Parts: sequence; C-alpha cells; structure tokens
Amino acid sequence: MSNYILGSHNSWSYLPPKKWWMKPFAFMAKCQRIDIKHQYELGVRCFDLRVKFEQGIPTIAHGCMIYRYNMTQLYEDLNYLNSCGDCVVRILHEVRNGKEYTDYNVTCFKLFCTNLCSIYPNIKFWCGRNLYNWKVDCDFYYKPTCEEKYSSVQPPKWIDDWWPFIYAKLHNKKIKETGTTLDILLIDFVDV
Repeated sequence: MSNYILGSHNSWSYLPPKKWWMKPFAFMAKCQRIDIKHQYELGVRCFDLRVKFEQGIPTIAHGCMIYRYNMTQLYEDLNYLNSCGDCVVRILHEVRNGKEYTDYNVTCFKLFCTNLCSIYPNIKFWCGRNLYNWKVDCDFYYKPTCEEKYSSVQPPKWIDDWWPFIYAKLHNKKIKETGTTLDILLIDFVDV
C-alpha cells in the first residue's frame, strides 16, 4: 500500500433530487451521505464533480438524477476546498448519450472547467472526460492515476443499480485498509 489520496465517488450525490419524480429513485444514485466539509473532515482530499448542462446552465448530476443545488452553493464548496489548499477535484461531463453530447454542451463544459481553474488556483482539477464516449472534453495538466473501488466497477456490478450503500457497508473497511498503489482511491460512502 502506498500513500494515496482518499476520494469520494460522486461527491455531491448526498444532495436532494431537483425534481419530485426523482425522489423514489434517489437511493440508487446516492453515493455519499455527508456534505463536502464533512467528507473533508473524514480525510477525503479528492472530490468527484459531475456536471451536465441544461440550456447552457451547469447542473450537478449523476446519470438521470439532477440535484437541487445552485451554482452559488457549489462555489461556496469550492471556495472551502480552495482555502484548504490540499484538494483535487475530478470533473466529469455527465452526458451518457449522443443526444446530450453536443458541440454546444462540450463548449459549455470546457468553459466551465477553464473558469474553475482560474477562480480556484489551489485546487488541482483533473480528468475532463465525458461519460458517453470517455473522450477528453477539457484537458487538465494534472493527470493522477486513480483506482475506483465501489459497486458499479466491482463485481457483482448489479448491486450499484439498486443499493450502492450495501456494497460500501460490506467492503469499505477492507478497501480502506488495503488502499491502492495508485495516486487516488475513490470510494462510495466515505463515512462508512
């Protein structure tokens, strides 16, 4: 085991759903139960930000789930992480199909990422890929290696579709003890 950075997968998924009809399915998209400051207090230094655009407006999302959260709140979280001075943020373009993956949305994503880099110089941003074809939509200078250990990438994968918390409850202790030889270890439910 090396000295790795602990990361929270889908860090902002503790938020409530934006639309009423998403509430019954929120448990399937939830990967964290606690807010960003509490994640930081538990040792998380890598945060996973998923952004999609609705008519040019950035929103926090995970798959079909869109969260009730405004950009002022996001900027407050990023101000906090920037003031800490030891955080990294993986930004993913949360598009999963050709209908969402448009030149306009890619341009919006790239501008969003570029602005974050200039506003928050003490945060190392990385990744910039989209979830549709895994292409880089915004390139960053920081390129850490990352191991992801949560139910949607570990067998049996079907658990994540229904109960990602169960996987975390059963495996997080051992995952944290074992660690990784890579730079970053991303897990669900960092408080478990």
